[in-house]
Amino acid sequence: MIVQRRAFTLIELLVVIAIIAILMAVLMPTLGYVRKHARAAACQSNLRQPALAMNLYALDHADRTMHFSHQFGEYWFHQLSPYLTAREYKNNPQEHIKGAMKVAFCPVTKRQERSEDSYWGTAYLTWKSLGGEGSYGLNLWLLPNDTIYRPTMPDQQKNYFEKYSDANGSVPVIGDSVWVGAWPYADDAVPGDLSGEQGYPGYQHARGYFMGRFCVDRHKMAINVGFVDTHVERVPLKELWGLRWHRSFAPNSVVSVP
Repeated sequence: MIVQRRAFTLIELLVVIAIIAILMAVLMPTLGYVRKHARAAACQSNLRQPALAMNLYALDHADRTMHFSHQFGEYWFHQLSPYLTAREYKNNPQEHIKGAMKVAFCPVTKRQERSEDSYWGTAYLTWKSLGGEGSYGLNLWLLPNDTIYRPTMPDQQKNYFEKYSDANGSVPVIGDSVWVGAWPYADDAVPGDLSGEQGYPGYQHARGYFMGRFCVDRHKMAINVGFVDTHVERVPLKELWGLRWHRSFAPNSVVSVP
């Protein structure tokens, strides 16, 4: 007796394919959201490490932060590396940029394959400076021992936190940024390009532009910020002007972010 096996008809196959396509269309946005949420959570975990490292550094250096320097091996991310269990990074960043120093990179960003010694980042690309690379910038009002730029701001001496303990827990230490750091002011302008792709002109070294280095659309119109008390939170871009970046900072509530 011959048993005839019934095969799928073309119509049945098309129906199955259509159902799979519909399910994929429904699930893909959800999967994308989960992926972005996971990356944002990893970014917050990364930021907590340098925030904690800065606290440990100050404890070891009589309540002082590192001096501001443009020397290789002496910038803030070099000085914090031993507190991130990456001692060799300080003297040879490019050879030790992975491992423990992966915390210098937001998972949303990608490293730039460029030959220059220094370049700016964007909302989704990393910066490079003094041999180091990363996705985060420091609140430079926390580095009062600055013989390079502080003398150029004589009317702003009162803004620096002379000792680390002068900064309360709500002061930002480090956050998503297109450059290594900045001195934010309450009257700084909102950059015209939140992607950071226009580069340096929108984030130049001048009052009125510093906050723009942090004001980038990296996490759905927000960035992650690590604070002095080592907590990390997602801060909407329009609320950056409401944080206490320096000692005299008066929150600006009338900022409009596109």
